[in-house]
Amino acid sequence: MVIPSLNSSVFQWPLRPLCAFIVLFTCAHQALAADLPPASVDVLAWPRMSSSAFGCYMEKTLGHRDKRFNCALKGYENQGDPCTNAAAYEEGPDFPAHLAARVHPLATQVQLSWEHGELQQVTIVLKGTLDEVAVRNAFKLPRTEAYLLSEAEQGALPENIMDARVQGDPSNGLTSLMLTGFDHMGTGDVDCNADE
Repeated sequence: MVIPSLNSSVFQWPLRPLCAFIVLFTCAHQALAADLPPASVDVLAWPRMSSSAFGCYMEKTLGHRDKRFNCALKGYENQGDPCTNAAAYEEGPDFPAHLAARVHPLATQVQLSWEHGELQQVTIVLKGTLDEVAVRNAFKLPRTEAYLLSEAEQGALPENIMDARVQGDPSNGLTSLMLTGFDHMGTGDVDCNADE
């Protein structure tokens, strides 16, 4: 019985399409990572912004005027409390879905989480399962989450940002960028019976 050598056409033909696929896949992945455009607006300034200031920002920068939180709102102070008035505690402008692409060409939605009149977290949902390094570069973020950074790297984060995470969702073909201004403090995090 003669065993074909590795150089024979019996082994080479089936490997050629596989090799071509691997090369194309690698190049496509690198192109996607390298070609990710930068953010269109400075979202790093958003966390911890007051709801009234953010509403005015949207009006001036994006041309969207929120019914309540806009440039005409003066002297706003959040009167909410996580125990007795959670709705007011979490009030702030919503980000219209049709404006998401103005933040980044791949953005499909921008979610805003408000607490005590300040923007606690911004979540930007991007089309595609994207390379974390490319997303961080496009938004001018450090290389990884804050707890993994050196002290010097943490110092490079803007003062209003506590952490920045990138999370892929391959099953839905999405990638989320979460910019956290401060720890969440909702009803479940507060002892609402302490004053009783």
